[in-house]
Amino acid sequence: MLTSYAIRPGGSPIHVRRIRLSNFRNYVGLDLCLDRGITLIDGRNGHGKTNLLEAIYVMVIGRSSRGAADRQLVRAGAFEDFLVHAQVSGEIVASSGTVNLQVDFSDATKNPDPLSGAKQSQSRRVQKTFRVNGVPKRSSDFVGILKAVLFAAEDIDLLGGPPSARRRYVDVLSTQLVPGYVKEAQEYQKVLTQRNHLLKSVRNHEAKESELEFWDVQLSIHAARIMDARLRVLRDLNIAATPIHSDLSGLDEALSLSYMPSLEMGDYENARDLSMTVLRELRAIRHREIGAGFCLIGPHRDDFSAELDGMEVGSFASRGQARTVILAMKLGEAQLINDKTEEKPVVLLDDVMSELDLGRRRHVFNRIRDYDQVVITTAEADLSDVIGSSAVRRMSIDSGRVTSIN
Repeated sequence: MLTSYAIRPGGSPIHVRRIRLSNFRNYVGLDLCLDRGITLIDGRNGHGKTNLLEAIYVMVIGRSSRGAADRQLVRAGAFEDFLVHAQVSGEIVASSGTVNLQVDFSDATKNPDPLSGAKQSQSRRVQKTFRVNGVPKRSSDFVGILKAVLFAAEDIDLLGGPPSARRRYVDVLSTQLVPGYVKEAQEYQKVLTQRNHLLKSVRNHEAKESELEFWDVQLSIHAARIMDARLRVLRDLNIAATPIHSDLSGLDEALSLSYMPSLEMGDYENARDLSMTVLRELRAIRHREIGAGFCLIGPHRDDFSAELDGMEVGSFASRGQARTVILAMKLGEAQLINDKTEEKPVVLLDDVMSELDLGRRRHVFNRIRDYDQVVITTAEADLSDVIGSSAVRRMSIDSGRVTSIN
């Protein structure tokens, strides 16, 4: 059962003191110390800025922030060089002390052909393992130890993109806010896979329809917990993001974020009540699902919308309006994590400033500057018009090599 979160007086400082990479993306090896405060990293596109922030975020959510498969995180050519191991590890300093996080990617392909070359590498199976202070952990016990918010230039496509991207967005935020969310989502996926297999078997007259009852109950329990958590998270994000959007836009536009479940949730007191609603709906559409051979409702089919004055942002807003909404949501994320957990998030900005006008640059910077650690990447060597006299550590990336400038 998921644990509710409650507002606390504010987060405690947290930062990534050191990050080590081995065979991750374009990094053969990296051992980098990071400071508290603001770090500005410049470099040409394609030289590793985004990969570095992605590596930090792997320690937050246990997977790629860009939706890449695990094998895509292993440095190109590593399999051909028989260097079939990649690693992201870091030292995290929190109020409770130092925590060492480690994610390993190993080749799990059975009997790989050493002469098969690059083509075989695309079908390699990668096994991912997690450690905390050297002790093996399940992903559900690893994810969420480090809190962070990642702003990326491609986030502007979130609201106009596929529903799967928005589900991923709210799931990532929920993992940092709702204890037990990762495990619940994993259990739901297991049950969903089993039930879909059974639906196909019933359709093909290889199993009895009555066998679905057990899986209907299990699916409704896990679905209700996830839906309830998502609804609460989006409601709180809406509260946090709405005033930020007003400040950013300078316009009298009402922002509204709404959960769009694949079935009518109705009024309910708790997740148990909601599970009964889900179960009734599953029973009502059972024959449709048997005909389809897969589950037609549930968290895997849900979505959320962002509206400005009642108009859907993904369909009707200009690119500038969409960008402002996304910025408000991301800044709202940071505020929400700070307000509702015991730690301030690390703030990561991946080449976002170049997409903004000067006014919005300054607004974003003024909102993030007081977080304990902020890492900004940019293709521009100079952001003095935004940073001003603020103390900033500067670094530069060139072909996966990081050098300190000051």
